[in-house]
Amino acid sequence: MADDKSKRGSPDNKRLNKSEPYEMAYARRKAAGKTGVAAKKSAATAATQAGKARPSAARAKPDGGSAPRPTPRATRAKGAEKNVANTAPAVKRTPDAVDLLVDDHLATYACFKKYKKLMDADAPAADRQALANTVCRMLTAHTVIEEEFFYPAARAAGMEADLMDEADVEHASAKELIAQIEAGSPDTDHYDAKVTVLGEYIAHHVIEEHTEMFTKCRRAGMELVALRARMAARKAQLLGQVA
Repeated sequence: MADDKSKRGSPDNKRLNKSEPYEMAYARRKAAGKTGVAAKKSAATAATQAGKARPSAARAKPDGGSAPRPTPRATRAKGAEKNVANTAPAVKRTPDAVDLLVDDHLATYACFKKYKKLMDADAPAADRQALANTVCRMLTAHTVIEEEFFYPAARAAGMEADLMDEADVEHASAKELIAQIEAGSPDTDHYDAKVTVLGEYIAHHVIEEHTEMFTKCRRAGMELVALRARMAARKAQLLGQVA
């Protein structure tokens, strides 16, 4: 007598009824099998696409979802002159305090480049003043979060006193120029020159941070992700945004 396995696979068990021809039974089962495989493949493809569309945990924003992903960094070609963009440290998988500060640097760098274009085009005074006030406001908020959070944390992590002292002095000099620009207008003497010098001064300061301070801070094992959250909240407060 045939075993159960042979019974289950017998032609009679493939038929809906005993009157159905064997050929029709086999064709029906084969077609049903192909349909099932296609459905499984379709479901697997949909799941894969959904997974790609869903943000991963590694990309979660540490400051409550309020901060965007860091701006991609430029690569400096061999022998090229250093500037704010091509010296920016690499982006971390989980955005940290360095990424936040570098994004500020890149944003202000873009503003200074735009201001130069306005000067070259002899743009209206109102346009130049509006941009100058914007960049001064950005820099003011940036210096506050560095001085209140980042610099103290860097000192506590063992950064060289000379390096941090120089950064403090550079901030003080930049603040003086910012105050003069905010108190003046394009109609006053040396207004454009002051904005230009501020841009050059900030660029020098930023390149030093990018190539020396920030690299050392990351190597020192500072809690930069948690620090970013506090800095972002303070920056939002200073700029009048919702933290």
